[in-house]
Amino acid sequence: MTTKRTLAQQLDGPLPAGIDALPDDQQQVLADALSQARRAQAEALQSAGESALSHIPFFIRPAVRKAVGL
Repeated sequence: MTTKRTLAQQLDGPLPAGIDALPDDQQQVLADALSQARRAQAEALQSAGESALSHIPFFIRPAVRKAVGL
């Protein structure tokens, strides 16, 4: 039941019928894969944001970082 709750939270809503029909171990594999993909996406976005700052003049980078939340 915990896996179903975790998946529902990750998907921001009720589980689709196809996912709900999966065995618990497969749902856990899916939950782990979704969690890992979201972490990788967050890391990639952070890296892209930092890389984009290299195109901004050094003296205004702190203000830009603060404005965009980096």
